[in-house]
Amino acid sequence: MHLLIQKQRHLLAVLSIPVQGLIYFLISSLISQNSVPINSSIDDRIPFMPGFVISYVSWMFVLYLAFIYMGLTNRSLYWRTMIAYNAAVTVSNIIFILFPTYMPRPEITGDDIFHKLVLFIYNNDQPVNCFPSIHCLTTYLLFITMIRHQLFSFGPRVMISVFLWSIIASTVFIKQHALVDVIGGIALAEIAYRVVYYFMDNQQKTLIANQNDTGVTMHD
Repeated sequence: MHLLIQKQRHLLAVLSIPVQGLIYFLISSLISQNSVPINSSIDDRIPFMPGFVISYVSWMFVLYLAFIYMGLTNRSLYWRTMIAYNAAVTVSNIIFILFPTYMPRPEITGDDIFHKLVLFIYNNDQPVNCFPSIHCLTTYLLFITMIRHQLFSFGPRVMISVFLWSIIASTVFIKQHALVDVIGGIALAEIAYRVVYYFMDNQQKTLIANQNDTGVTMHD
């Protein structure tokens, strides 16, 4: 058991997810009184579709499952994605402080399970810290990681892709976010991914070059 824990201790980095969540809620409590509305006339025309709440609430489970899967199957990919995740979310937290926003919400009148779930979210998550959307940022990061590294065969990739995009869509259909929040989250995820891979690829190339130089020197 001790050997197993030692071998998989890198999975402890997954604990950065709840830490980032605590920071998010702390910022929410501090800036909620000074936020500006983020919605546009386009957002006002988007219909409220409570059925998408199922995709929305699945987000946290998907996030943990994805990182644990990568940690168990591809440690290099796991660390790259984890670094990109934390970098992007940290930048988001800074934006929340410097540019506090909120999303006006509709009145919930339905009594079915979907409306009740949306009402539960509304009661437990303030409509602030909207731009960029953390839901969209992290989901898109998982999407591009899966697609660009072909983590699964074609069929499962298509099904998972559809589900991940349904999570992104859910943020506007249950009125948690505006379209600009979605765009901002996707853009920040893309930037974080590219920056992390640029530096880590260069670091890997430098390491290989140094090893080759050392090998040539020893051979001489």
